Amino acid sequence: MDTPKLILKSKNTDSFVFKTALFSIAALTVLGSTIIAPSLPALEAHFSDVENIGFLSKLILTLPALFIMFFSPISGFMFDRFGRLKLIYPAMLVWSLSGTSGFFLDNLYLLLISRAVFGIATAFLMTGVSVLLSDYYTGAKREKALSMQGFFMAFGGAIFLILGGYLSNLDWRYPFLAYLLGILILVFAFLMLFEPERHIRNSQDSSDLEKKFSIIKFLPVYFLGIFCMAMFYIAPTQLPFFITHTLEMDSSYVGISMATASVSMAIFSLFYNRLRSYLNIFKIYFLALFLIGTSFVIVGIFHNYATVLIAFILMGAGLGVMMVNNSSWLFMLAKDFERAKAYGFLAASLFMGQFISPFITQPIAKAFGLIDMFWIFGGLVYVVALIFLFAKMKR
Repeated sequence: MDTPKLILKSKNTDSFVFKTALFSIAALTVLGSTIIAPSLPALEAHFSDVENIGFLSKLILTLPALFIMFFSPISGFMFDRFGRLKLIYPAMLVWSLSGTSGFFLDNLYLLLISRAVFGIATAFLMTGVSVLLSDYYTGAKREKALSMQGFFMAFGGAIFLILGGYLSNLDWRYPFLAYLLGILILVFAFLMLFEPERHIRNSQDSSDLEKKFSIIKFLPVYFLGIFCMAMFYIAPTQLPFFITHTLEMDSSYVGISMATASVSMAIFSLFYNRLRSYLNIFKIYFLALFLIGTSFVIVGIFHNYATVLIAFILMGAGLGVMMVNNSSWLFMLAKDFERAKAYGFLAASLFMGQFISPFITQPIAKAFGLIDMFWIFGGLVYVVALIFLFAKMKR
């Protein structure tokens, strides 16, 4: 009885309103840290009487990433077992309530617990929205939709970075109110989205549930996810020190640089579909890695802020294309019954790359200095890029 209704609704997936509802959920996933990052100094001052506040205040920012890393694979298995929207809608509600609770909580440890719950909800949203996209679209339409998702996420990140800075100037609690946006998007998504017909059909077929998920064929995608995010996070973890210490500039220029990278990511994500019509997956990896490697080399050669901005533009462009390419390759490899599980591990690998980045880069920076560190990692990225330049893609 439901099938004709679903087929009718599926015709709307190409509409602007439908895509806006879908990609708005994707934009929420980048709201996690960017919106509250500018308020961390004031938050630390407010809880100055708490022991180890310097460390604990940083956890406000990084704790969600740890829980996203652990719960993304779990969410993938649950999406295949229970359906998509049955889990996405409650996750959006929990995301909004746990995020907003920071405005009301005056206990640092309760605030940390709320951030952990927030991270779990974000894990379900990240996996869920990407799997929904892969259910609604196939082929060239899927790659175009992935480009749009990348644009929404990156451009949303830039807007939230600016909004967070403005709200934090009023009071450190105000940025937490931005999470109420999740309630509005939940209502919008509830009115527009529908459970994919493919998943309803497969969930009634018990043989799909009995099929075993093999992680082996996805390992190259996961490795690249870890590697690229670890390299990209040199930007927020090391370049601020280069700007403030080496270039001796005000810290406000750091925010401008990061926003530049986010805008670059957004713009170049939109070009992925056109690139894909000329280049295969491996050649796009080469191009993206070449851009990231070049951004490091530029910083190593030219020691001024103008070239740092150029480096951020190249880095954002490389990561914007890379993120879409990762998802595209993963969905090409994955069969219907394993897409949610496969993407859950990809989301985990991306946040693992974020988490381990300082552990990789900081020892090199201490041993050789910031300038030589950029040379070393620029060379490493070039080597990985050359592997994809000469690799042959099997069909």
